[in-house]
Amino acid sequence: MADRKVTPPNPRAASGADPVIARREAVGKALERHARKLARKIDALSGDLLEAARGPEWRRYGEALLAYVHKVPARAKSVNLEDPSDPSRTLEIELDPSVAAPANAARYFKRAAKAERAQREIPPRIAAVKREHAELLNKLRRAAEAEHLEGDDYAAEDAQLALERVLASLSASTREALRAPEPLPRRKLGIKADPDATPAGPKSPTTPAPKRAQTDLPAKLVPWRFRSKEGWDVLIGRSSEANDHLTLHMARPEDYWFHAHGCPGSHVVLRRGKGANEPSKATLQEVASWTAFHSKARTAGKVPVIYTQKKYVRKPRGAKPGTVYVEREQMLMVRPAEPPRERMAEGEST
Repeated sequence: MADRKVTPPNPRAASGADPVIARREAVGKALERHARKLARKIDALSGDLLEAARGPEWRRYGEALLAYVHKVPARAKSVNLEDPSDPSRTLEIELDPSVAAPANAARYFKRAAKAERAQREIPPRIAAVKREHAELLNKLRRAAEAEHLEGDDYAAEDAQLALERVLASLSASTREALRAPEPLPRRKLGIKADPDATPAGPKSPTTPAPKRAQTDLPAKLVPWRFRSKEGWDVLIGRSSEANDHLTLHMARPEDYWFHAHGCPGSHVVLRRGKGANEPSKATLQEVASWTAFHSKARTAGKVPVIYTQKKYVRKPRGAKPGTVYVEREQMLMVRPAEPPRERMAEGEST
C-alpha cells in the first residue's frame, strides 16, 4: 500500500476563527451599517427641509380660507380662492371635507408654524449628522487601509481602537439595532468613567423629601378656579410659569386641556377624572370660550380653540415656559367670554 500523507490539524480551524479577527470584522460591519443609517438620516432630513420650504404657501392657504370663508362650500374637498396678498393669483387649496373652513385654516397655520420651526432646526441637525458621517467614514477607511499595511501593527491597532471608541459612544439601543458586539471596557479604550453614572453597590438609606403642599405654592402659580354651568371644575393658568405648573404638575392624564390656537394665552384644564363620564358639548363650548377670553385673541369675533386630553400634551426639553407640543387635538370655533365671577371657587380672586 502506498504511504498516505497525513496533514496535521490546524489549531485555528479546530478552535474556530481568530477571536481578534472576528471582533474586528464584527465591529467594522456594525459601524458600516451605522454609516449607511446616517446617510439615510441625512437624506430624510434633507427631504423634510425641502417640504418645510412650503411653509409660506401653507400660511397663505390659511389666510385665504379665513378671508374668504363665505366662498368655501360645505364639505368641499378643494377650493380655488384669491391670494389675499396678491389678488391676481388664484390658490388651489385642498380641504378636509369633514371640518369647516376655519378649522382647515387652523390646520394650515399649524403646518406653516411647524415648517417655520423646521427651517430653523433642521439645518444644524443636518450639519451635525454630516460631520458624524464623514468622521465615521474616515475612521473606517483608515482601519481598512491599516489592515493591509505590512509590518505596521501600531497603525492597525490605533485605527481599530478609534472604531472601538465609536462603538462605545453609541447608545445600547443603537448597538442592538446594528447587531453590534458589546463595547470593550472604558478603561481599555482610554475613556474616563462617565461622571453621571450611578456607582455600583448598596445605596445609603435616605428619607424622601416631603411633597410641597399646594398651599405652599407662590401665589403666581396658583390657577384661577371656576365651575361650569354643569358643575365641572375648571383651572386657568395666570402666566407662562403658571401654565407650566398647571399642565405639568396639576393636570391629570384624563383631564381635558384647552388653548387658543395660534396665539399666546392661558392653559385651561377641565377636571374630568377617571371613568366613563364625559363633559357635554355645551360644557366644552363654555370652557373653550373662557379659554379664548384668557388669550391675546379675546377681542376677536370668533377664535379657534384646540382641546385634547392632558396625556397628549408634552413639553419639549429646554422649551420656554408655557410652550408645549399637542397631539390628537380637536378644535372649536367660539366667541370669547369672561368666566362669571359668581362661578369662581371660594377663596380665589382675580
